[in-house]
Amino acid sequence: MAAKPKTIDDYLAALRDDQRAALEKLRKTIRAVAPKAEECISYQIPAFRQEGMLVGFGATANHCAFYLMSSSTVGAHADKLEDYDTSKGTIRFQAHKPLPVALVRTLVKARIAENSSRHRTPKQSHMVVKNRVGDPKPASSQTDPAVVAFLRDLDHPLKKEIEAVRQIILGVSPEIREGIKWNAPSFRTTDYFATFNLRATDKVQLVFHKGAKVKDNSTKGMQIADPAGLLKWLAKERCLVTLGVGKDISAKRAALQSIVREWIPQF
Repeated sequence: MAAKPKTIDDYLAALRDDQRAALEKLRKTIRAVAPKAEECISYQIPAFRQEGMLVGFGATANHCAFYLMSSSTVGAHADKLEDYDTSKGTIRFQAHKPLPVALVRTLVKARIAENSSRHRTPKQSHMVVKNRVGDPKPASSQTDPAVVAFLRDLDHPLKKEIEAVRQIILGVSPEIREGIKWNAPSFRTTDYFATFNLRATDKVQLVFHKGAKVKDNSTKGMQIADPAGLLKWLAKERCLVTLGVGKDISAKRAALQSIVREWIPQF
């Protein structure tokens, strides 16, 4: 299992040359606009902090991403982003076609202004808090009181492992939210994409899917890398992810994170 990056340089060093070049360009532009921002690794991706989390970026096998960590900023600049693949708080692009410098500058300035405004209101805080193992805890807006109550009262032999997997998934991206769907804790961005299979009592399992609504994608299956062999395909857009128990959860952490990162953009 690859070591977790401790710095942005560590993260970039593990990428393909074209992805590294595109993200270095993005990093340079962010640094020029926000010279006071602190570089860090958050949600295991490169990020910048200034009066809270500012922006981040990353790469998967299929694309690069610029994380604005704000759906309101994406919405406010929808006219400038109509040619890009976007979702709540994220802009995806190809390494051979980096985001224009002028666009990045505009978006980073907007995020600085947004964080500055929120920073003046004490109850609006977006600082990342470290947990016992050093990973950032998911922001409180990601969690759902219904899920917290459900898990508190859950009678299941793998309750501790289920909670560990929940934290792993929420920690993949600030876009991810949770809720109770199909009588089990589930995860979503714009739509639900994964649900715990609580009928399994000897191993932790999740069903990855394409949400509650039927989508017109019958002729195109999902393209998800699975080097750890966690996936069992049930249909073209539906699979079972098996994680095991105990130390298996920790050992498969990076593989699960990779699946989540690749699954979300294919909605």
